[in-house]
Amino acid sequence: MPSPKYKLVYFNAQGRAETSRLLFAAAGVDFEDVRFSNEEWAKFKPNTPLGQAPVLEVDGKQLCQSHAITRYLANIFGLAGKSDWEKANVDAGCEVISDLHKEIYEMVFGKDDATKAQIKKKIIEETSPKLLGFLEKNAGSQWYIGDSMTVVDLTISGLISNLIKMKILSTVDNYPKLKAIQSRVEADPKISKYLKKRPDTEM
Repeated sequence: MPSPKYKLVYFNAQGRAETSRLLFAAAGVDFEDVRFSNEEWAKFKPNTPLGQAPVLEVDGKQLCQSHAITRYLANIFGLAGKSDWEKANVDAGCEVISDLHKEIYEMVFGKDDATKAQIKKKIIEETSPKLLGFLEKNAGSQWYIGDSMTVVDLTISGLISNLIKMKILSTVDNYPKLKAIQSRVEADPKISKYLKKRPDTEM
């Protein structure tokens, strides 16, 4: 059987599509990385199932919702965990990161500078220590769970990079397990190759 043809459609940003892009890179699977600007969104929006992005196309069939897309890819690429327990903990870790992402998006798209500053203060002082502390406490000695890389490790790596880029974190030294996971992910030859050619975007 021929390999499926994949197309991932999203803004020219990391945002809600970057974990999926990292999954393709980790698996060494080719895909069409369709990126558009904010100005071009109106042209793409009518062709999406819910007027939202990202959208994954598999041989022309569309799948929406970012978490559904990442779980689908993680499962078919063998990066979702090896046992039911591992898979559940991978999902739990990803959901914790999603909770942090929600506040980050609220900050980025805040109505004014004062609102953005208030949300950022809360993330720095409350949300980030609580959720990163949970991840650090529950992470394994090599990977978040199990003996090989999974989607939650990819998500942790991307999260740490963005927290530093957005000056929410100045260092990850307080989270040595997460720091080590990020280093292992970025040292993976396939991931490293992708990161070197990835467009430099704001978020």
